[in-house]
Amino acid sequence: MRVIKWHVNASFAVHSDMKSHTGATMSLRKGLAYARSTRQKLNTKSSTEAELVGVDEIMAQVLWIR
Repeated sequence: MRVIKWHVNASFAVHSDMKSHTGATMSLRKGLAYARSTRQKLNTKSSTEAELVGVDEIMAQVLWIR
């Protein structure tokens, strides 16, 4: 049985221009199959908004792999 798990996280306003950073990983069974770390394109007002932008940025990859 294949179980694909996605983990997405964001760090709020960590860059000098106050942009946040997104990290995402995909694991397949016990191994890491995909990893991505990128600066967000939008400025956000809170850590919650940064998390939502991070999920939105990675969702295309999630759907494509699915």
